[in-house]
Amino acid sequence: MSYGVSGWVKLVGDKWRDGTALPGVMRTRTYGSEPIYCLTQRHPKASRAVQHATLAMECLFPLVYVAGGRLTRPFLAAAGGFHVANAFVMGLGRFMTAFPAMHPMVAYTTAPKAHPAVTGRDDRAARAAALLLAVGVAASVAVAAQRRAVVLEGWPTSRKLVTRHGNELMYETGGPDSDAPVLVFCAGLASTSEHFAWITERFAHGSEHAVVSYARAGYAGSRRNTKAVYELAESVDDLEDLVRAVVPENRKVVLVGHSLGGELIRRLAQRIPGRLAGLVYLDPSHPAELQRSDRQRAGAKDLRVTLTHVARYTRLGTGVLMSRPGWVDRLPAAYREKVFAQYTDARLWTAGKREWLAVEKEFTEFTGAVEPLTTPALIIAAQQTVDQDPEQLLLYNELARAHRSHGGRAAVEVIEGADHDSMLTEARYAHEAAQLMAEFLAAAERRSEEADTVAAHEGGAER
Repeated sequence: MSYGVSGWVKLVGDKWRDGTALPGVMRTRTYGSEPIYCLTQRHPKASRAVQHATLAMECLFPLVYVAGGRLTRPFLAAAGGFHVANAFVMGLGRFMTAFPAMHPMVAYTTAPKAHPAVTGRDDRAARAAALLLAVGVAASVAVAAQRRAVVLEGWPTSRKLVTRHGNELMYETGGPDSDAPVLVFCAGLASTSEHFAWITERFAHGSEHAVVSYARAGYAGSRRNTKAVYELAESVDDLEDLVRAVVPENRKVVLVGHSLGGELIRRLAQRIPGRLAGLVYLDPSHPAELQRSDRQRAGAKDLRVTLTHVARYTRLGTGVLMSRPGWVDRLPAAYREKVFAQYTDARLWTAGKREWLAVEKEFTEFTGAVEPLTTPALIIAAQQTVDQDPEQLLLYNELARAHRSHGGRAAVEVIEGADHDSMLTEARYAHEAAQLMAEFLAAAERRSEEADTVAAHEGGAER
């Protein structure tokens, strides 16, 4: 297992496949060797051959149990030579004794049962282990199927809408039937609509505002049926169709977006300014962030690799092995199991990977400035986000200026102590965000009433 698992994990990484892993390790301070690094640069083909041979030895090591033991000596010799080389080159001296200490057991268990050296060997443990493995696989398939059913069924109040792209969006609505603007929530990348639970519960049960939350195509119970190459405009189209179909024409809309959802609502605001009462950005993405933020740019590739790997592994049913993140249990109790089911399901990670590839492409190609918007806006930032990356605060201020440029209003507020996710998942931060939103909505309503009063007086004077 130590060799096979190590090999297959390496095989997933690009660096081992393209031959850059060995030079990369050799130039590090901890495990590196300058002479060996120089050799890899002078002889790149030989370097790649060594890496691929090592990869093959590790990935194929379980084959030592076939061919009646005839492969035992070659594999053990290759593994032993590998550890000796690592001891001298990388300083892993203890590996040279620890791993080969198990090699006699490999030889003992791979020998044919008729061999005199293994007379009396009891192989029932191996068969029992195989049976337990089969039971474990069956159980994991059953758990994955049960969680997938939970993900797809939604809530008892869930409804569905088919968009212009043929995608099916699952959404939920709640709150009073009043004239107050409706809050429509748009989640971030590889996130769930239930992340807004603290905020949506606050408004649905403690204000005059109705709320609409939904899952983008591919998440939760929403299905992506179009076969077209994904672009962010597709999600904007879907959101526009949802707003037009769900929110009555006589009611204004406040779009609320977290992370990538912030960029999606900004794009939609350019299309339907007349229907909007305001925009609320929660630690939003900015289309120039991959070009201007060193931190964002450095993390972009790691995020792509992570999403790719997790999507691949969860499709194989390994979601049952995923530990329960602490943030899940900080959500309202009624939402936790459904959110965890989504977190361990491959659909969330597959959709996240698809969206991130489009984000990387479009954000990298972005030029110019954010287009001006007249809609009032509130930008709520997490303190840890702007502390760790000051460029983000500059981007948020730039976004605010885009709303002010044509006479609009915009403010930037920072929630102290919060990070990008905890501003939604921790009650104290989410309630603070909800309070800022409530104050923003109240101020917008006062301005609207004042404008109506002025218009009425002007109309009376003309008559």
